[in-house]
Amino acid sequence: MNALDGFRRRLAMITAACLAALTLGSGALAADASAATLAPAKPCFVNRTKPARVTILGAGFHAGDNVEIGGHGFLADAVAGPSGTFLATGDAPVLGTTGPASESFTLTTTDLTTPSITATATIKVANLAVLPTPLGVRNVHEDKVTFSFSGFTPGKRIYGYWLGKKSVAKTTFAKAKGVCGVLKQKALLYPGGHPTADKYTVAFEQTAHYSKRANPMFSGVLSIETL
Repeated sequence: MNALDGFRRRLAMITAACLAALTLGSGALAADASAATLAPAKPCFVNRTKPARVTILGAGFHAGDNVEIGGHGFLADAVAGPSGTFLATGDAPVLGTTGPASESFTLTTTDLTTPSITATATIKVANLAVLPTPLGVRNVHEDKVTFSFSGFTPGKRIYGYWLGKKSVAKTTFAKAKGVCGVLKQKALLYPGGHPTADKYTVAFEQTAHYSKRANPMFSGVLSIETL
């Protein structure tokens, strides 16, 4: 074997070794990426008068790594602990409406220490809100409107209270559904006979008897309008 052949053989061996190292390295990066996970602390986060605080649980990161989680206006940072886990907290994304609604958002990590590590999580966000549509009826004693709800406790009934100096009328609705406590149901704009006022303070809650301390509670002023 001449010198040129020997050089070519050594070059081929070095190239093969480099490719093997790159393959092993890529496998390690893939393992890092697949091992990392994000998970929301709750099935649904409910925005009330201000955005809910969202807590994200991270796992599978390197100890001491600086991590940022962001997306859709959410931003939080954390440092992974000795076990590669962390908790990060930030404000929930704001929905495009203040009315009844729920929406899913995807959050993504940026590992500032080990950029190869990535993970995503989907969170659900809802408004605590109630809206009757339409806002007016021809016959307040007979014509029903559709009440839309979101942000209530799933699996529990919703009750509506029309208030004066005390509770003067009540509607019992069905149970809130899904992880974000949504519901649509037809009901009278004013239950219980002839309204004695054009406007009522109303409270929607999930207690069978009206309580000022109920949680959750959505309250406001409802006009009793006829078309």
